[in-house]
Amino acid sequence: MNWFTQFPDRNQLLELNSGTPTMVPVKINNHIHTPYSFSAFTSIKQAVGMAANEEVRVLGINDFYVTDGYDEFIKQCTDHSVFPLLNIELIGISKEHRQNNIRVNDINNPGRIYISGKGLAYPVVLTEDQQQKLDRVLAGSQQQVSQMIDLLNAWLLSQDLDISLSVDEIMENHAHKLLRERHIAKVMRLKLEDRAANDADFYELISKLFGGKATEKKREDIAGIEEELRSRLLKSGAPAFVPEDDQAFLGFEEIIELIKDAGGIPTYPLLLDGAGGQITEFENNKEQLHKVLKQYSIKSIEFIPFRNSFEKLKEYAEYFYDNGFVVSFGTEHNTTAMRPVTVSCKGDIPLDKSLMRISYKGAAYVAAHQYIVASEGKSYNSCSRDDMEKLGQAIFQYYFNTFQPSLAGKSI
Repeated sequence: MNWFTQFPDRNQLLELNSGTPTMVPVKINNHIHTPYSFSAFTSIKQAVGMAANEEVRVLGINDFYVTDGYDEFIKQCTDHSVFPLLNIELIGISKEHRQNNIRVNDINNPGRIYISGKGLAYPVVLTEDQQQKLDRVLAGSQQQVSQMIDLLNAWLLSQDLDISLSVDEIMENHAHKLLRERHIAKVMRLKLEDRAANDADFYELISKLFGGKATEKKREDIAGIEEELRSRLLKSGAPAFVPEDDQAFLGFEEIIELIKDAGGIPTYPLLLDGAGGQITEFENNKEQLHKVLKQYSIKSIEFIPFRNSFEKLKEYAEYFYDNGFVVSFGTEHNTTAMRPVTVSCKGDIPLDKSLMRISYKGAAYVAAHQYIVASEGKSYNSCSRDDMEKLGQAIFQYYFNTFQPSLAGKSI
């Protein structure tokens, strides 16, 4: 059953909300990963519980390739008085940009592109053709990671390290459905920790693993150690590197169509200055980026602000919102590093009032989209952004009046 069946119809929602002061732009996080792909969180319950404790009242699940966590996510959100947004993230290839050596939103791989789908239909039902495409991508990704594990085991043997990894072990103990490169690094670190009686043992083991080269990280820097393991063992030129197969990726346009078929809003995630201050060729001119995204019929963007300077984030977010885009913010939590669920910029600089409003309106738009798709279908007659934001506001008011009345009806 679709959880939106508990809501009144559109006109009733708007009528109930008429005359109600505009709601305080409560804290929003519209992009977290869960253990269904890879995450800092050990469970969906932990993620939602942290959000509730930090008074983040609208939360978006955004796993790679899979929507298997939706049922549990909705349950945990309703239990914690948090409004759930249902998203997905896909990785694709733009062959044109790769041929022209243009980096899109991956600083290291020209042509590689990340696209999110916001507000997917629930339950998600794809056409047979689209499901086959997604299954092919998942199978290709799993095969690549499985081959990496085989090569890593051979490398461990060559370094006289009595350690081995297996797909079955990782899937049983560390991954819910999707096996990723990050899982290898995490399990490798855990096995090193298990073998090391003390710090000296740990550094000796990891040096041996790296072919006699010392680690550049401190043992307590868990996320840093795992990133170093990926870099030195699994990336290009490393002993367990496996080249990606183009069959494991969809094209840019294919991803957009798949997201639409799933009832979602194609959304472009901006890396911006999130890679050491660099901005990719695709993103370095916001006016040109705006033009290109419109050509692809993309009218929604998102940011992971902790990667970005406050000034650059504000410049791009306000520009795109002023030009009619839906704008979202999130924290990702796609590494072992545990950060607050509250969205903030690089250096823990909080969002200002303008960015909070933009974030709130973006979440309201996605909530309205989810609601209309549930009640009227994927091909509903489009509304203006303003009307969608008003409907989303009404949905939030109804939800919080039902689950946590203290959050509803406050004026800005």
